Amino acid sequence: MDLLLQALRAAGEQTRLRILALCAQHELSVTDLIQVLGQTQSRVSRHLKILVEAGLLERYQEGQWARYRLAGQGSAIPGQDSNKAGISLARYILQNIDMMSPVFRRDHEILTRRMDARQQRIQQFFRENAPKWEEMRAELVNQSAIDAHIRDVLLAKPVKHLLDVGTGTGKALLELGPSIGAGIGIDNSFAMLDIARNNIEESNLNNCQVRHADMTQMPYEAETFDTALVHMVLHYSETPALVITEIARVLTKGGRVLIIDLVRHDNTEIRTALQHLWPGFDKEEMQDWLTQAGLTVEDTTELNGGKLKVFATLAVKG
Repeated sequence: MDLLLQALRAAGEQTRLRILALCAQHELSVTDLIQVLGQTQSRVSRHLKILVEAGLLERYQEGQWARYRLAGQGSAIPGQDSNKAGISLARYILQNIDMMSPVFRRDHEILTRRMDARQQRIQQFFRENAPKWEEMRAELVNQSAIDAHIRDVLLAKPVKHLLDVGTGTGKALLELGPSIGAGIGIDNSFAMLDIARNNIEESNLNNCQVRHADMTQMPYEAETFDTALVHMVLHYSETPALVITEIARVLTKGGRVLIIDLVRHDNTEIRTALQHLWPGFDKEEMQDWLTQAGLTVEDTTELNGGKLKVFATLAVKG
């Protein structure tokens, strides 16, 4: 009863309702919310503190930054008990908010512009760095160990149709292409795709191709691919859980997905320089997203040797 009353009191204020609606769309920082709400940092921080304490929002510390999202959207914060009353109330409130009312519509429009601007900065970064992308990546992680793990895991079984999500320069297709039936790499950077397409043509990999596509809305029918690879991509996504759900949709029954990404870190210098939206992920969080998408985790392996730690998770669609 006390938890429910606390959640009701926290939700009963206009700005906090606006924050709930915004954090249901994206995982946001204080700076993001200040830009949308047009309020001071102290005021926004106070509202966030109330919402977190009431169990309506979850807070994640990322080095110097903190990010907030609607409670119950992912794995619970380690060591923190979930307020089930707060989670249920938050969902009920959002189901009954008129998102077309002037205040909420305006907030949504401002947030969309801000997210679009962020994606444009990332695309500009890829355009400028596409030719030297593999070299940059090799400075951070043990790429040879990652490449070997990808080959060992994915080629342990026959691969008829491979989907390489966020293919970049097409390196994975070059490595796996000769040993698979067919492969498609998708990316939303035209600069990266130009390089990937040229690499594939020079290698005479007629069974592989690349396409421009959004990894949250792939232009493929359900159950199209028996194998998927997501290699160092999710930390550039606004909505990694949505990407995983979309991958699960296009996988065949029994299909496998190998996700390789950074272990959560606090190196803000690298994150800022490389335009990472996420500072890596907790392995438990990744497993939770996979489970929610209907995938069963078979193995998680940590790959060390570079400046940043990397983990590889293999999951299967039941």
